Amino acid sequence: MKKITSMEYNSLIWFLIRAGYIGITISNLISISKRDSWISVLIALVLGFIPLAIFAYLRNYDENKNICELNEYLFGKFGKVLNIVLALGAIIIAQLAFHDIVHFINTQFLYRTSPILIAAVFIIPIIYGVLKGINAISRTSLLLFYIVVAAVIFITISVFSGVDFNNLKPILFTDKMSILHGSLIVVAYNVLPLFFLLIIPKSALTNYSKKKSMIFYIIAILTLADAAFLTVGTFGIELSMLYEYPEFHLLKKVEIGDFVDRVESLLSVEWLIALFILIMVALYYVSKTMAHTFKFQEKTNKIFIIVICLLLLIINPFILVTNGSMNELFKVPMLYVMFFFFFVIPIIIWLACLKHAHNQKRT
Repeated sequence: MKKITSMEYNSLIWFLIRAGYIGITISNLISISKRDSWISVLIALVLGFIPLAIFAYLRNYDENKNICELNEYLFGKFGKVLNIVLALGAIIIAQLAFHDIVHFINTQFLYRTSPILIAAVFIIPIIYGVLKGINAISRTSLLLFYIVVAAVIFITISVFSGVDFNNLKPILFTDKMSILHGSLIVVAYNVLPLFFLLIIPKSALTNYSKKKSMIFYIIAILTLADAAFLTVGTFGIELSMLYEYPEFHLLKKVEIGDFVDRVESLLSVEWLIALFILIMVALYYVSKTMAHTFKFQEKTNKIFIIVICLLLLIINPFILVTNGSMNELFKVPMLYVMFFFFFVIPIIIWLACLKHAHNQKRT
């Protein structure tokens, strides 16, 4: 693996945090936390430091090992089982993110086009990106990062004047458990996917800085709070809950003179970019884990990647497509799934690291 620069790595952090927000997080967040959705995001920013601290410890435990190598080192044969379980979790996330892209494009843009055709078109660049590897993904991520940041700043400035602060009152009117539930949704779908970056050993990063990564984390989460604030502040809570993609409709408030039509179509691309990067990173995690666990040769691993991507394509039409059923799925069942795969299991690995380090000191 070629070295990955600090900025390339941090741009991946940015996109993984923002990826699940459209269609997955914000709709459920608004329906649960209501006017206090942006406060739930701020609480999630603080709660997110817990899994981040665990991920940082696992990354630093052995700079030359990625997470699947570390699992086998700590657990032996059980480490292989653990790797397969985590890879399954990554496939689930990739599948749901892929469904989110297809459903968004189908309902907001190409509503007369078959979702199967849309899925077939979008799976091609995903296969290509995963086959190229994490270096190509991270370089592309950095290139797009600057464009997306400019878009986020432009959107915020353009929409802020339309915010009615009365729509955000009374603050903290929602019950505390609902606000906490909203925070856990943000942590689950926008913080825990950072676990996938543990597939990159620390030794593969140049000029890695924990402080810089933390700054990227904080700013990325604040942009999510900003999106919730602007959405509820502009539309009010009733209209925000009515929209399937409220943050997309918010983009319709942005104007670039009279010469650009449907500007929301252009600006919404930044959410799609984030989803694409999440899917590619998750599938790269799966391919590296399986290649290491089963000792795949390069050719076999490429075939495996193509098969997994084709499975995403085949399974996609069978996923529940109604807005209500998907929201119910993400509010509770998937919340447990996310925390099991990417919080409980990392805690188990972290405890094993502590035990192993303690035993080494004793000997």
